[in-house]
Amino acid sequence: MIKTVLQFASLVCLSGMLCTTEMKAQTVISFNTNDSISNIVLPNVFTPNGDSINDVYKPFIDEITELHASIYNRWGNLIYEFDRVRGFWDGHTTSGEPCTDGTYFCVLTATGIDGKKYKERMAFQLMTNGDYYK
Repeated sequence: MIKTVLQFASLVCLSGMLCTTEMKAQTVISFNTNDSISNIVLPNVFTPNGDSINDVYKPFIDEITELHASIYNRWGNLIYEFDRVRGFWDGHTTSGEPCTDGTYFCVLTATGIDGKKYKERMAFQLMTNGDYYK
């Protein structure tokens, strides 16, 4: 069975003249589920800037019963963890500090309702365009 996931991202750039340029991107990911009931897809970007679009980093899951995810910065320091199937990361450290734009890594282990075991690793981008800190 082929499954398709749509992802959306927006980047807004402000120049010194206060004019706004906006760029939007849509990514379509298609993959073969190999007739498995459970499935996990990790996104490659999220934008925690308060616009209610892609404001949290979370796996796209189907029929997952157990999940643990760890988020690391590019130097390998653990930034955040969650142990809930519907867990997510909002772009803050465990102490509540907002993280800077850049590359982060998700290391995920999970179990599907069909007994399938998952060990996933994904580099992804946190992009706020500076609006996050206002």
